[in-house]
Amino acid sequence: MKAVKNKHSLPSGAIRSRYFSSIIGKTLFLSTLCLGLTARATWGQVSNSPNPVHGLSHSLYSKLHDISKVTTPIMIANGDFGEDESFGYNPNDWPSYNHDALGTRYNTVERKLSPKTVQQLKVKWTYTTEGNVNATPIVVDHKVYAGDTSGNFYALSQTGQLLWKTKVNGSVTASALVTPNRIIFGDLSGYIYGLDRQTGKIIWTIRPNQYQNAQVWGSPTLVGRYAVIGIASDRGSAVLLDPNNGAVVWQTYTISPEEASKGSTGAPIWSTPTYDATTGKIYVTTGDNYTEPATATSDAFIALNARTGAIVWQHQLVANDAGDNSPDVDFGDSPQIYRLLNGKLVVGAGSKNGVYYVLDAATGTLVNQYTAEPQCQPPLGLFADSAVAKGVVYANGNNCSPQGELIAINGDGSGEKWRFTSTLGSAALSGVAVANGVVYFQVINANGGSLYAIDASNGKKLAELPISTAASGPSVVDGQVYLGTGLTDPPFISTQSGSIIAFGL
Repeated sequence: MKAVKNKHSLPSGAIRSRYFSSIIGKTLFLSTLCLGLTARATWGQVSNSPNPVHGLSHSLYSKLHDISKVTTPIMIANGDFGEDESFGYNPNDWPSYNHDALGTRYNTVERKLSPKTVQQLKVKWTYTTEGNVNATPIVVDHKVYAGDTSGNFYALSQTGQLLWKTKVNGSVTASALVTPNRIIFGDLSGYIYGLDRQTGKIIWTIRPNQYQNAQVWGSPTLVGRYAVIGIASDRGSAVLLDPNNGAVVWQTYTISPEEASKGSTGAPIWSTPTYDATTGKIYVTTGDNYTEPATATSDAFIALNARTGAIVWQHQLVANDAGDNSPDVDFGDSPQIYRLLNGKLVVGAGSKNGVYYVLDAATGTLVNQYTAEPQCQPPLGLFADSAVAKGVVYANGNNCSPQGELIAINGDGSGEKWRFTSTLGSAALSGVAVANGVVYFQVINANGGSLYAIDASNGKKLAELPISTAASGPSVVDGQVYLGTGLTDPPFISTQSGSIIAFGL
């Protein structure tokens, strides 16, 4: 089996695939009682590796390991799951990569920044980091959280002062999830961490996907009182865990043991999962197969039962995308969950082939698809990560020039309302943000890039702010726009360090 196909070349909660350098140039069933939790994994295999949960006693872990061959599905009891996913957040916070569990990247209560005021945006402060910051900064209770490629994770005050800094095992290229007590995130060595929110102390560490090339490119999403996160490896997986102690509730693999025995690898989950509390479903999008034979779970939407991890439905959009000569049109875009004007609940995401797909959230049936960008070589298309607000999808795309574009797509995939094309000859490869009638997105090239503020109603440019090379995707909180900078992809782009920037009025 071969390793991940250069997916490590460009990181982020916003960027997670293998091609950026060519742009710019046995069942693992942990059905166990773990610290009061039911732990279950599907399509996996019990690992003989050392205790993967930092903080569990050896004796307790041994007991879990001994009984982990139980394969009877055990669901979380209704009273134990917890349906309140707000945790008392200020609605003007940005507590996770996609802002909320539905994946909207939409701050509905922002009022200070508007189409009339964004022309006054300017840099309020900059905090220089040791590595590149490739993920959307998280902002909760007037504190800013972000990691970097040197393996540092930072907590800053609203004015940009360092509160604490914690070193972890690998590069941190995705955003964190903030809960009342913990900061949860993963790294490119496949570890997931739970830090004390006040001090930054590492409370627990796990590496649930035991494949050597396991990496965490996406971010955790709140699911009741738990968190779900995707993992990329020779067998991609989604993991539900307890943020307080790191105990795994279930892990579902995208490649079955039978498929793996025939040589299939991949179907990684690069993107950030989303969750709908009303239906109890988690949605993920997947990448291509690293090796043949191809599986039906690559380049697909998959809906999971949030309580059990069982696959409810899967819908593959591009078949036979496997091996080095494959079209490489996987999904880096998170699945957004929203309702159409007729009330139908749908889930949508864009692919690197340039197509935005809209599926029935209940059944996985294709509702519509819209080709927003051409399929280029290498495929840039709709990369990551779209936003949705008031029934309109705002997708950052790339034509073959490449030129970064922002396209307002009808929520039902029937067409587009408008598009804005950057004149910089730059790629748009990071998350979009929407707040109070303004859409924010960024483009990059070898010389830097721009952060744009676009009128959501008509696509007109309201403001353009020059930035250094960056690929993080903005967050918008209480009159400020937060962004990370720095990117390394030699020999095309190489920055020695990065930064966290706040723009304000």
